Amino acid sequence: MELKNWAGSQLSATGEKVYWLDKILFCVWLLVPAYQYSDLHVENSRVGFWGIAGVLIFRTLMRDLLRRKFTVASRGLLVPFALVFGWKFFELMRAPGQINTALLFFFDFLITYICCLIIAPRIFSVQSWLIEFRRINVMAVLLAIVAHPFVPDRTDMAGWDKGESWAFAHPNIAAMYPLTIYLLTIVIFGIGVKRGFRWFDIFCVAFSLSTLALTGSRTTLVVAFITTLLALFNIIVIKYLKDDKGHETHAIKTALKFCAMLAIGGCIYFVYAAMGRQALDTLFSGRLSFAADVLWSAKDLVIGVGLMPPGANLLADTTTRGAGIDGLYTNLIYGEGYVGLVIFAIAMFGLRRMANVNPRCRAFFGVTLVSCLVFGVTETHFWLLASPLTALVAVLASTLGTQSGGYVTVFVGKPLPRLIVR
Repeated sequence: MELKNWAGSQLSATGEKVYWLDKILFCVWLLVPAYQYSDLHVENSRVGFWGIAGVLIFRTLMRDLLRRKFTVASRGLLVPFALVFGWKFFELMRAPGQINTALLFFFDFLITYICCLIIAPRIFSVQSWLIEFRRINVMAVLLAIVAHPFVPDRTDMAGWDKGESWAFAHPNIAAMYPLTIYLLTIVIFGIGVKRGFRWFDIFCVAFSLSTLALTGSRTTLVVAFITTLLALFNIIVIKYLKDDKGHETHAIKTALKFCAMLAIGGCIYFVYAAMGRQALDTLFSGRLSFAADVLWSAKDLVIGVGLMPPGANLLADTTTRGAGIDGLYTNLIYGEGYVGLVIFAIAMFGLRRMANVNPRCRAFFGVTLVSCLVFGVTETHFWLLASPLTALVAVLASTLGTQSGGYVTVFVGKPLPRLIVR
């Protein structure tokens, strides 16, 4: 299957005309989380986040009403994310803390994925999304560096001084942005949006890796290393592992992946056996022991304790400890149970299937997804929050699938509505 409108830079993934006001609003909406994650003590930041999203949704609906034609992007993700939203609503009704706080988090999550999966493919094509989102992240990091001398550091987060964070609240938060720039550059060349390096591409690679090293974020540095290995592996597979007729040799690819999984599993076991549990917990800044204590304190891990903001728990106060539950999977199991973890896996498979357009897109979207899943071992910003990594994965999957025909158009007219499935 080939992508449609690949060269149509003036068209969105759904083949519609792109309005510059929509594109500007969406770019500003993407920068709101960077403002929330800054050293500024932000109050009522949801006004901007929800307000801009509301304007985008309103403009899209009004155009559909005037044209009497409704376009629903990301058709292949409707069922998986209906499960996600339905289960989160069920957990919202069981929220153990204040229902108002849980409700705010639920709407944050809902708005994030409505904008990324439904609105973004009607504003961006795959090419425009990758190119412009990289520019936005470069601008966010540069603004944070320039504004740092004028913004006092926040000291209420554990580990805030372990590396450079500039105007961001924590080095791990700051590291997300150069990691996103690095991932975007790899995907841009991996799927063939660009063929040759230019000075800005070289700048993005050097800038992202240097700023990433300055943050001292161990998790993000490991993710960047894994990303590089996966990208090199895919380049070798795509370029060299073909038979005489030019078809991919799936048996060799499967064998190589299996060997890689065994090697990674062996390395993890070797590190655990050599260091011991206590030393490994120290390396992870006490995250493992605290996660175990929190999980053991839960009354029901099958359906969880109920919807709570990321990091929040019933065992320790995050304000006095300086940190909450670290790690995406610990948060999912604690709040939404093993059922929520299974639904999360279904959503990830849905994103993976949505991006299965051709071998290159499948391979390099897989690099992005695996990198973000590894990031989620110790951090919570992917999936649960509107971070650059969340936007990268969600919008990339939705634009890839939508641009290859994965959307539904409903014409409302006389005498009967007409449904066209592409």
